[in-house]
Amino acid sequence: MRLILVFLFCVSFAFSQTNDSQIAQQFYQNGEYEKAIDIFKNLSKGNNFHLYYHPYFNSLVNTKNYEEAEKLSLRMTKKISNSYIYFVDLYMVQLKNGNDKKAKKTLEKIYSKLKKKDAQVVSVANTFIKYQMYNQALKCYQVVIENKTKRKSTYRMQIAQLYLYLDKDIQMVEEYLTLIEENPTQKQTVQNYLQRYLNNDGIKSDKNYNAVKNGLLKYSQKEREGHLFTEMLIWLFMQNNQFDLAFLQAKALDKRLKENGFRLYNMAETFLDNEYYNLAIKVYNYIIEKGEESYYYIDAHVNKLYSMGELSSRKENDLNELDNLYRKTIEELGQSRTTILLINNYAHFKAFIMHDLISAESILSEAMEIPQLSKSDLAECKLVYADVMLLSDQVWTALLYYSQVEKDFKETPVGHEAKLRRSKISYYQGDFDWAQSQLDILKASTSKLIANDAMDLSLLITDNLNLDTSAVPMEMYARADLLFYQNRFEEAITTLDSILTTYSGHTLSDEIYFRKYQIYQKIGNTDKSIEMLETIVTDYAFDILEDDALFHLAQIYENEKKDLDKAFHYYEIILLQCSGSIYTAESRKKYRKLRGDDL
Repeated sequence: MRLILVFLFCVSFAFSQTNDSQIAQQFYQNGEYEKAIDIFKNLSKGNNFHLYYHPYFNSLVNTKNYEEAEKLSLRMTKKISNSYIYFVDLYMVQLKNGNDKKAKKTLEKIYSKLKKKDAQVVSVANTFIKYQMYNQALKCYQVVIENKTKRKSTYRMQIAQLYLYLDKDIQMVEEYLTLIEENPTQKQTVQNYLQRYLNNDGIKSDKNYNAVKNGLLKYSQKEREGHLFTEMLIWLFMQNNQFDLAFLQAKALDKRLKENGFRLYNMAETFLDNEYYNLAIKVYNYIIEKGEESYYYIDAHVNKLYSMGELSSRKENDLNELDNLYRKTIEELGQSRTTILLINNYAHFKAFIMHDLISAESILSEAMEIPQLSKSDLAECKLVYADVMLLSDQVWTALLYYSQVEKDFKETPVGHEAKLRRSKISYYQGDFDWAQSQLDILKASTSKLIANDAMDLSLLITDNLNLDTSAVPMEMYARADLLFYQNRFEEAITTLDSILTTYSGHTLSDEIYFRKYQIYQKIGNTDKSIEMLETIVTDYAFDILEDDALFHLAQIYENEKKDLDKAFHYYEIILLQCSGSIYTAESRKKYRKLRGDDL
């Protein structure tokens, strides 16, 4: 009977302790530290006090009860003497309590223990970091390294992070780059850390970028056989849109490693995406000069001519010169399945730039008859052919070819592109419900560009149709869009102006001014382009196109008007007022460049 009573008492006591522990933990989590301390004080009287140590210790520190915290941490260092992190807690509260002499002795004891047993150096250093004692954490690693129990390379990553916390950027970069020098497999990891470091750099300072750049320059100049640091330097320049510098480094590396242009060709794709056409042309000329044995010889010709088309001033002499260059290149390389992209681009150039629809149709008709043409290449030809038909106002023929491609390439990017272009025809014709149903499908496309285009058109329809009982303004705008596509600019402007006159204050107004800006840009009327964008910024700043208008104004003033003060002004507005804009990153780079930062 006595044994049963003892057993029941033990069970009851254990249950009571568990319940008290849960209550104390709840008080601790709620920040009610005084209440938590009252319970933890009782719970900690036995030998199991270590089970409640951390919340009890933190509660004492948070209430500035440093004497009790010091006693508790001292008990813990004796209870679990082989774990050094509790000595860090003791050191911290001794400092808080003003016991500098005791704290100094505790710190020396920590370093002494680490000399004998370095396995805990990371956990001890991390505990110092938790208390923002970065110098003490750094000293932990230095003690272990000086004692020669571990090589410095073992802890370079941790030491680099500590230098970052201590604002010693140059030393941090040095540690990271030395780590790569010692262990090249760490390159990607280091690059990820440096990327985060660079992303922390705002518009007020370029010190982060310069610290990384100077470090990489130093290490790349030391390279004799390897090329890791030169590659990282190229990566850095590409990250910062310093494409000229990236090109120079990549060209030197291509010659040294005899890479046959593959690195440069891939780099040029980025130049095209960012509309650095002059630089892209330099790259393609470099590859073409390598001769026909280069794997990228034909593709370099294709992209070079495309870049030249984008750069052309649209003056008759320039266009005729480019037209002749296209014909000469096709004659040199021949018409075959290997040059089909070149031929396709030529047809697109004839149709959309030179407005020679008959020649474009003829080129494509011949191209689609080339023997052994792949299905995907044929599909690309059909898409451009359908585009030409739509330009010629042969809508049903365009629909037929789009439908063929969509049917043959279901659930692929090419098929989705065909579906998107079909949807646009429905939109042009005012069949908004059907267009919307197709766009909803395309929003989930694996191609980001197609999905974004579908989203933009879908939003245009929903934002400006459902809010008005009449669909007429939207039908007029869609008709103007088709006229814009067909390069019938005067008719498009007349149609857009009639919406502004007849339906004053309609939600389409900002879209209309932006479309007019695009038309005036195409016909080379820069002053009218500026007028349209300024109207959006002044009268429609509340709408979604404000940041688009600001960015394009900045671009026009920087690149066309050469008024850098005004360009700087508009980039600054984007940074200050449109922080969530897709143009923020590019605007920051332009802003810093125009401000004169040493990039």
